[in-house]
Parts: sequence; C-alpha cells; structure tokens
Amino acid sequence: MITAGVDVGIRDTKIIIMDMGHVVGKKKGSSGGIHRECAIQEIWKGALDDSGLGMPQIDLVAATGIGACDVVFAGEQVTEPVADARAARHYRKDATCVVDIGADQMRVIFLGEGNAIREVVLNQKCAAGIGIFFEYMARRLGMTMEEISSLPSGDCGAPVNDGCCVFAELDALEMLFQDIPKEDIFRKIICALSYRMNAVLNDKLKPAADTTLLIGGVSKNKAMINALRERSGIRFIIPEDAEYGCALGAALYAASQ
Repeated sequence: MITAGVDVGIRDTKIIIMDMGHVVGKKKGSSGGIHRECAIQEIWKGALDDSGLGMPQIDLVAATGIGACDVVFAGEQVTEPVADARAARHYRKDATCVVDIGADQMRVIFLGEGNAIREVVLNQKCAAGIGIFFEYMARRLGMTMEEISSLPSGDCGAPVNDGCCVFAELDALEMLFQDIPKEDIFRKIICALSYRMNAVLNDKLKPAADTTLLIGGVSKNKAMINALRERSGIRFIIPEDAEYGCALGAALYAASQ
C-alpha cells in the first residue's frame, strides 16, 4: 500500500510518501499564507517527482496540521498528536514520549501500549510561536542559523523575559542599544526559550530521560536543543529527518485505514 502524509504547519508544509512502511519520497516548502492551497499543490508535485510516482498510484493521503483542510486531495485527516505518536512508534518501539516543537506549537505526547496515547500537553500562555520568534530575532540581530547553532551552552546570566515574546524582544533590543554583543543577547534568548519549553515538558507528567523523542523544525537547531537538554535533563533522541515526523505519522496513519 502506498500512502502519503501531508503536515501543513503555519510556516512550512512537509510531505512524506511511503510504500509498505518505507519512505520513497518527501518534500518541504513554505505553506504559502493566503495562497496555501496552491503552495501545497506545488509541494505535492515535488514529493511525487521525488518518489517517481504518479497521483493514481497513491492509495490514500492523510493530512494533518493547522492547514489540513486545505489539502484538497487528502482522503483522511488526522490530529497532530495522533500523527506524532505513530511517528514515534515507527522511529523507536520503546519510545515513551514524543515532543514536537515547530514554528508555532509545542506538543508533548506520552505514549501508552501500541498506538494508545496516555496524555497530551500543548503549549500554554506565550509558549506559542517558539520557532517563529526564534527566526524573527535572528533576523533582527543579523545572525544566521549556523552562527546561532554554534553558540556555546551553559549559564547565560539574566535571560530576557521568558513569559512574553513582545517583552523578550524589547529586552533584547534594549541590550543591543547598550552595545552588548549580539551573541550574548541571543544566548539569553535561547535561555528564555528553554525555560518556557521546559515548563511545558513538566506541565503534567515528566518525560523519561532516555526514551523521549524530539521532532519538528526546532530539532534542527543545535544550540536550542543543547539548552533544552541541560534545562530538562532529558537526553532527547532526534531521528533523521525529524522535521518530517508529523507528516510521517500521517502517512503511517493512512496505511492503517
């Protein structure tokens, strides 16, 4: 059975095509804002080209994410926590928890037996927009993702505001006007974000230190993940192509229908 999973996030759309449990094609691109439906169609064409398959050969497409309703060629829709859980079981049979951190949302899914889910925790208050805020501040401070990823971890002194993105930005800009090096400012931003994400991790249940997976776009940022590991004490397992995790889970869900 050939299936596809389409994860439409607020910033990027990720598509995975699977044949009998193996990934045969994938593609990522901008979700397109008000032109989301057209953008999804272009990314879908790219995924089909990557797989060498045609639309008639795809048995079922499952969509997930904030823009799932714009995937007009999808035969099924699945919620993000269910897709995350399916992906976690695919990556690691012994996984007990999966954390998905993207441009807008952070989800913590505690796994039960088989495909069962014990608990789901979503970001609250101003913990939303972590990925978007991260990239926005990188642009404001004129830093590349490569420069940020190479920043050292450890004590950063007093961080910027860790409860509100607006106040955090004001704190960062004030320090910039005080001629504080931009590298030091961004380390404080990373510290603040790690505080916020760790609060979500500890909202209800404590994820296990050695059997917790991390997926989503933020998983690509080494400095951010190192800070979160130090703050939480969790040795996150980050699978290959972790940013495609939710799309992979949607494809696996489609294969079970």
